[in-house]
Amino acid sequence: MNTHKEKHRVVLKQHDTYKIKIGTQIKNAKLKGSFYNRANRSSDFPHVGDWVNISINNDLILIEEIEKRKTQLSRKTSGVITEEQVLAANIDYVIIVLGLDRKRNYSDRLLERYMVLAWNSGATPIVLLNKADLNDKAEIIQYQLESVAPGAEFIISSTKDNYGISNIYDKLTGGKTAVFIGPSGVGKSTISNTLLKNQIQRIGDVRSNNNGGKHTTSSSKMLELENGGFIIDSPGLREIQLWAEEESLDNVFDEIAITADQCKYKNCSHQGEPGCAVQNNMNTGYISPERYDSYLSLKKELDFLERRKKEKGWNSERQYDKNVTKYRKSVMQKKVVY
Repeated sequence: MNTHKEKHRVVLKQHDTYKIKIGTQIKNAKLKGSFYNRANRSSDFPHVGDWVNISINNDLILIEEIEKRKTQLSRKTSGVITEEQVLAANIDYVIIVLGLDRKRNYSDRLLERYMVLAWNSGATPIVLLNKADLNDKAEIIQYQLESVAPGAEFIISSTKDNYGISNIYDKLTGGKTAVFIGPSGVGKSTISNTLLKNQIQRIGDVRSNNNGGKHTTSSSKMLELENGGFIIDSPGLREIQLWAEEESLDNVFDEIAITADQCKYKNCSHQGEPGCAVQNNMNTGYISPERYDSYLSLKKELDFLERRKKEKGWNSERQYDKNVTKYRKSVMQKKVVY
């Protein structure tokens, strides 16, 4: 009996089956039964980008444990359930792809949400404004969006003539990993194919009425580039519910975070308290009313999330058993979608 242990990386997750990279080959793997006894919730199970320890017994590959993640991109699962959904692990860059072909794909409020998730991951955020060949105001749009994505690098791209693609490719040398996130139809799969120099990712037909691509990626998958880097193409996010700490919100709204230190009261909510520096600066134009309203809305969402996590007793043994049982049942019934 040929049994030995090795460490490899998860490149695809589909329900209860995983694909892992072993040398130059991609192999199917399953979770070892004892794994369920140690996992607490769905985020504790392997996800794309994870380094896992496996055992190989003849042709059977079993995942035994996950190496500690250095970064992790997550969002709250859709609906009312308070649960974390991991989109990618061990990433160096979160590349937020927005399409320049339709205005709804590069709104300020949408980018702010993506940026909160990106900062919370621990990876470096990059904003990629794609389909520049369909918009002659790309640089003006970038200038406008820079104020709502402080600290992020911007890249303008077009896969039609490979414009800006080399800027992405060069960042991924030496085994670096990037995950693409963004709405459906912004060209994430086409960018992946261009970087890969072949058509591994399926591309949807372009809709004739608005030049928008169809959503084609149904699950996150990791692919290797010629320069040794890796890209993870994630499904288009129809709903972006936050899973983050307030510090990530402050990174996105740095003008508000800096000003808040000058408020008279340490626990100032910035909604009418005397001596509120945030509201004073908004009156002077330093903080825009739109950014102020967006900040309060996202902060309210994160505060509610924190309360829900505490109410659910995430650290209790009772909640542990309930979460694992529910997740395992959903996996077996093929109802978990990534």
